[in-house]
Amino acid sequence: MKERNLLFDNIKGILIFLVVFGHSLELLKDKYILANIIYAYIYMFHMPSFIFTSGYFSKNLKKSQDSAFEKFLLPFLLITIPWNVVGFLMGVSNYSFFTPAWAMWYLFSMFLWKLTLPYLIKIKGIFKISLLLGITAGMFMEFNSFMSLSRTFTFLPYFLAGYFFDEHLIQKIREKPKILAILIFIIVFLIAIYFSIANDIPIEILWLDRPFINLNYSIKLGLIIRIILYIIGFLMTFSILNLITTKKTIFANIGRNTLSVYLLHIFLIGMFFGISRYINNNILNLILSFILSIIVTYILSRDKINNLINKILSSISRKVMHK
Repeated sequence: MKERNLLFDNIKGILIFLVVFGHSLELLKDKYILANIIYAYIYMFHMPSFIFTSGYFSKNLKKSQDSAFEKFLLPFLLITIPWNVVGFLMGVSNYSFFTPAWAMWYLFSMFLWKLTLPYLIKIKGIFKISLLLGITAGMFMEFNSFMSLSRTFTFLPYFLAGYFFDEHLIQKIREKPKILAILIFIIVFLIAIYFSIANDIPIEILWLDRPFINLNYSIKLGLIIRIILYIIGFLMTFSILNLITTKKTIFANIGRNTLSVYLLHIFLIGMFFGISRYINNNILNLILSFILSIIVTYILSRDKINNLINKILSSISRKVMHK
């Protein structure tokens, strides 16, 4: 059990850093090809792997369901409500309560997955069904960013795969030759390079938040790309399971406290966006983005901050929920 926890703590620590780093590249990716390549590479696997990990730790169905409000919907509401109030006061006309802003989609989708998991696993062949739904969701206009419906259905297979995985399967993956995992990392990086330089492939397709027609894609091409992204997402997740150490590292300390990092990093990264506008050197911006991501991830993952966030969420939850 200890090895398994250290393994996943290390994985979560690395992935939450990639979440922060990926978000810090939002503006730079359109200006600098290297930033675009890194962004595409990160977005091909970081959320699939992160969601797989979340599913793996959802095996206690009652605990998982009971904590869905406090851990995910409550922070979503606490951030979304003031986000829209500020937007309203600033005269923004496209604010929306049920269209999660930026990184908030993950919180809303996690709430839905955790809440419905006990019922989903009762459905025969639910993993295969979720894959079919995820692949075809882009065909329908209803599956868009509203209530994070597109991402909720498209990323669901990773959550379910994590739930159905056990220590035996993980051990089998870890026994595979590590050279295979390294080759997968290299091949996916080469795909990310092609993806970034191909003018006919919009980077937004990696967000999986909208139907194919909104990206000017034919249904056939959209379905093919979805299938390819699933293959990449699962292969990279299994490669991470194969390569990451089970020894205690600095990432293990970070991986214990990912919620505080996820909730708070958007505000610090938003401040960086304002500063980076005045820096015309793309290389310098990329270096600063990387360094800032390290600092933000480290600081926000400290026990004091994470405990404070959990204390606040627990306190509010006790006041609004019947126990």
